[in-house]
Amino acid sequence: MSSDTDSIPTARGTPITTVATDDAGMGRTLSYDISRRQVLVRLVKNKIFGLLTLGIYRFWGKTYLRQLLWQGLKIGTDRLEYRGTAKELFIGFLIALIILLPLLLLSSFVIELLALTSETIAIFSQLLNFAILYTLWQFARYRLWRYRLSRTAWRGIRFYLSGRATLYALNVLVRTVASFVTLGWAYPWLRSYRLQYQLNNTHFGDGRFTYAGRTAGLYKIYWPAILITQLVIASALGYLATSDVMTLSTEAITEIGDGNFTMAGKDLGPVYLGGFIAMCALTAFIFVTRVWEFRYLAGNTSFMGARFSSSLRLRSVLFISLILILLTIGGLIAFGVMITLVIMWQSALAAILPFVFLLIAWIGIDILKTLFFLVPLVKAICKSTEIDTLVPFEEAAANAEKSPSYGEGFADAMDVGAF
Repeated sequence: MSSDTDSIPTARGTPITTVATDDAGMGRTLSYDISRRQVLVRLVKNKIFGLLTLGIYRFWGKTYLRQLLWQGLKIGTDRLEYRGTAKELFIGFLIALIILLPLLLLSSFVIELLALTSETIAIFSQLLNFAILYTLWQFARYRLWRYRLSRTAWRGIRFYLSGRATLYALNVLVRTVASFVTLGWAYPWLRSYRLQYQLNNTHFGDGRFTYAGRTAGLYKIYWPAILITQLVIASALGYLATSDVMTLSTEAITEIGDGNFTMAGKDLGPVYLGGFIAMCALTAFIFVTRVWEFRYLAGNTSFMGARFSSSLRLRSVLFISLILILLTIGGLIAFGVMITLVIMWQSALAAILPFVFLLIAWIGIDILKTLFFLVPLVKAICKSTEIDTLVPFEEAAANAEKSPSYGEGFADAMDVGAF
């Protein structure tokens, strides 16, 4: 085995010593190792202190959680670091509110004025309102990625995201409209733009990631999903148009009000069961398509000559998604029990139950989603992803010029992001 010792500059200007190996596969894979117990404790603390402080603690809770989650990911033998602060998130949130609140109030006022003129303009104004909110949402997402990357470091060297958030948001809006107009057939065009713009503007030190994928490659992945989705929607619409299910729905509501749950179940049970099965099938198919997309993405991504590849298996992701579906079913059952109790009891206690259920759901779903979906998914992705060499990463020089000075305020104000 041969090795070379190099001195690598860090973001703080202090050189560190690393060893570059020539053995294939040694220290060149991604891995994710994290204590679920520590994550559980942190999530519970975040929820409790968030309630006690009326949500103000969320900025500190987010920071502590990210530090824990980030350090679980290793590139070679070194872990990632999260260097963001709660103060940055809090200041960014305040700045976003100062900008967003007047803007949203002004747009709503103008749209309401336009809606008073005629019904046609009213419909147009609602579409315009949606377009404005959707564009702001996409803008917030890009700013979110920029901030998080700028606060992510490996061996003391930070990542960062260049590009213009406004240009990205407008292009995504145009491609989203095209996806609706073409009934989904422009969706691969939208996905291709997202991947190209994000990855080609992602940097590590003075090096840049490169994505060589094309829209045609994504069409080969997405066309079965688009076709099946269209068939399911067409079948559902055809069934609604040719059956008396809408009449049955009205009768079922009346029967529930009269306490006749058995007849209501007979009327609408098959409809709801069919809809639930179709939803689960489409959800599973979406996960399958995203696995294929991730393999394509990894195979077409490189960093200064270092190439990525992925052997992510469908069964591992489907197993994780099955857990998510089961958790969703459990939540729906609990919600159904709550509604039943409210109808049957018709008491003061029944009026409190919805708030109790929402509180439990707010605390529990986030914890379960993180522990049993997010963490296993990241672990499966890291386990299946290979980097053929770490030399370009080791040789990258520090560059912090593109780092924003405050947190992801727009994203936080619009509730964008996983944590």
